Amino acid sequence: MLLNEMLEMDMLRLNRRICSFVLLVALILIMQPVLADAGSVTISYRGSGGYYIGDSITFDGKNTAGNTTIVKITGPGLPPEGVPLYDLNGIPGSGNTVPVTENNSWRFNWNSMNAQGIEKLVTARYTITAMDQANPEKTATTSILIKKPEFYLTIQQGLIYPGDYVQLNGVAEKGVTYVMIDVTDSEGTKLHTFLSPVSGTGSFSYGFHADMPPGKYFVTVGNPAMKNSLMSPLTVVSQANSTVTSVVLANTTVTQISSPEITQPPAVVPSPTPALPLSPLAVIAGLFISAGIIYTLSGMNRK
Repeated sequence: MLLNEMLEMDMLRLNRRICSFVLLVALILIMQPVLADAGSVTISYRGSGGYYIGDSITFDGKNTAGNTTIVKITGPGLPPEGVPLYDLNGIPGSGNTVPVTENNSWRFNWNSMNAQGIEKLVTARYTITAMDQANPEKTATTSILIKKPEFYLTIQQGLIYPGDYVQLNGVAEKGVTYVMIDVTDSEGTKLHTFLSPVSGTGSFSYGFHADMPPGKYFVTVGNPAMKNSLMSPLTVVSQANSTVTSVVLANTTVTQISSPEITQPPAVVPSPTPALPLSPLAVIAGLFISAGIIYTLSGMNRK
């Protein structure tokens, strides 16, 4: 009887030890991922994953590693370190910054038509990388297929002032030897019509001076043989500074004319500073000094 009780007690102790060990192992397995997880970054895109150059593409995801997400693109013709989506000529390894919201999400809209260096994009698959700014090792990638359309147009300048040179680049449909470029105002009145030849590869390039006053205009590119035409807005803004300015210095007016040859403003001759009146003590001291000089000179003359 005593032996049985001892065996039962030993079994009970053993079971307790086994349960404690199992509980400890389970606790370690549960805590380890929590301790190791210092945040993560995810990325996804909206749409089918196939886009044309010039389309707007939305990327979003989660970032639990920090407050700022860096987004960059890599692919054919681009540095392997990646460049900002809005500056394909940018510094390798840099990217566009996207703030992270309170719920650890981020969202980035890429209007590829406004990307600097858009001419570098070709029909290919590109990789979009998202990473945390403070923890660059926390990254995520996705890939999209970008296609070069058969007919597209890009305008190089952002802000255009009256008289600026406007550069148009694009690709026309196959078999077209020239394109017609119409410039109209906001009411649809045609102001200019230009003809640009199209190369054997389908590309065209044309430039003209914006001789229109400030306002909103439209550039339409087409050809009677083409089914579609392209229209792009063109905004002409006023010059920030006028060509002639007046600067007042020391009550003297100097006219400055904006010119490439003039690098320094005309010299201004300052007006003479009027003498201050002397105090009575200064006058008396001057008399004594003058008298001493006269006395000395007279003594020298006697000799």
